[in-house]
Amino acid sequence: MTNIATISFFASFVGIIGMISVKYFELKTGKKLWFALLVQRHDNMVHKAYSGVRKFFSYFNKHNAILFIQWIIVSILSWIRSFYIWVRAKAHAHPPSKKVIDMVRGKGNIVNNGGASFYLKKISEDGKEIIK
Repeated sequence: MTNIATISFFASFVGIIGMISVKYFELKTGKKLWFALLVQRHDNMVHKAYSGVRKFFSYFNKHNAILFIQWIIVSILSWIRSFYIWVRAKAHAHPPSKKVIDMVRGKGNIVNNGGASFYLKKISEDGKEIIK
């Protein structure tokens, strides 16, 4: 079984040895390799991008980070609420689904002559007489 930490360490070690050997070759011959010229040409762009990202994140402190996260959450919840309102309006457009929604919410007509057994009806009537 291979270990990821061992592989990454070995890859880093090979990279370091490679950089040292390239630098040794450049110092010995006095010529720059194409990779070094490419890096030298684009070094200022990388430096500007790094400083821009660092400046952008330096404006965030704990308070601003909390506000930013709250703004994201409010945006998501407002989208979910508008979706819920749209679905509810679609459901209320059809009478059978409106009746089901009202039953789930506990609204609607209550029928006193429900489907209780004769035994339960007798018990409930007897209980009313005792309480009176």
